[in-house]
Amino acid sequence: MAPVTVLIIGCGVAGPVLAVLLKRKGYTPIVFEKVKQLGDVGASLMLMPNGLKVLNLVDITAEIEKEALPLQGFLDCSSDGEVLGFSEEPKSFKEKYGQHAMGVKRTGLNLKLKDMLIDMGIDLREGWELEDIEENEDAVTAHFKGGRSVTGTFLIGCDGIKAASRRILLKNKGTGEGLPLFSGLTQTAGLSSTPQAMKGKAYMQNFYGEGVHMITYPVSPDVTSWALTLPEETGSEASWGLITADEMDERKQKLLAHLELWHDQSPAALIQSAARMIKFGLFDRDEMRPDQWHTKRSVCVGDAAHPTSPHLGQGANQALEDCYHLSHALPELVPDEDDNQRVLDELNENLPAIFEAYAEKRQPRTSALVKGARTQGQMRVVTAGPQACKERNKKVAAAWRDTAAVAAKYEALCREPFQQQAA
Repeated sequence: MAPVTVLIIGCGVAGPVLAVLLKRKGYTPIVFEKVKQLGDVGASLMLMPNGLKVLNLVDITAEIEKEALPLQGFLDCSSDGEVLGFSEEPKSFKEKYGQHAMGVKRTGLNLKLKDMLIDMGIDLREGWELEDIEENEDAVTAHFKGGRSVTGTFLIGCDGIKAASRRILLKNKGTGEGLPLFSGLTQTAGLSSTPQAMKGKAYMQNFYGEGVHMITYPVSPDVTSWALTLPEETGSEASWGLITADEMDERKQKLLAHLELWHDQSPAALIQSAARMIKFGLFDRDEMRPDQWHTKRSVCVGDAAHPTSPHLGQGANQALEDCYHLSHALPELVPDEDDNQRVLDELNENLPAIFEAYAEKRQPRTSALVKGARTQGQMRVVTAGPQACKERNKKVAAAWRDTAAVAAKYEALCREPFQQQAA
């Protein structure tokens, strides 16, 4: 049958995975990425079993496991060395859900996914920046900078938290996108050699101080990812992004000043040894209703549909859940020329209903997680003095003492989007 072309905007995590899943179902995906050459981006991602189950469908999980270090525990501490909570819940993930939880270098994962596209002969076009989307009864056309246009049967926006696809879809529906609200917090993230005191402890660790929070986890046996959150003034967006070599020492000293009195000096050692750091602001964005996720021939997934702050570490995992549910909702194409027109007619007729059902299914779950991430961020960074920090620490400790609630929380996250038995 004639190819059913799918225009996929974005080659981060969701775009390549969707491209492979849809190619297997008989579609012809084209992946467009606005940067001219995919390369070194971000710091890391925490992939939980729900996300890794989807990556396993495209045969990437085994490659990740070769380099990563499966989590063995969660550990929360105060800056004065008090253990607020500890759980070995991650040790049970493989048996319960079929996959571990693992931190991965974002660049390494992105390049693995890019190589996967190339190996499968999927058309990847780098340096194509989306400018507009035009729909009619039986096709959609994506317009890119430089006067280039490509027409397909439908379009999927996978272009992340600052998605052009989301902005354009909302504009085309006559409901422009509201301005993001700066939360007053910034994160500085990096990858560093694992300090000796952290070696042999494959834990995700949270450190709670006064006016500062830090999270760390391993991405390999010898490398630890970290992110430090601070309250900072607005108006500094021009300084966000990759910290240059000239700025590195000054930024390190600013971060280290917040850790001077900490009992555990491993966080300071991570900052001191970082060869590369990224700083970015944390924003709250208006929640989108399910009907805003899609039009008749275009639909958004991942942060393009439900932008979230990083405090729950579910951004990439929820994007991968989206990939699974959307790909399953779309029909498998039968390569039979005699049925060509019938299949296309049915697809054209059913697309709006398919997109609507996908959005209605996914939005309640992602909405709850976005709100949870916002609440977590507000709780972590306390600036109202030592007593307020003590109260925060009590709440953190109390949450860990309810072991049944801890297990239930991870069960709700990790059992999705389908059951996978351990190998």
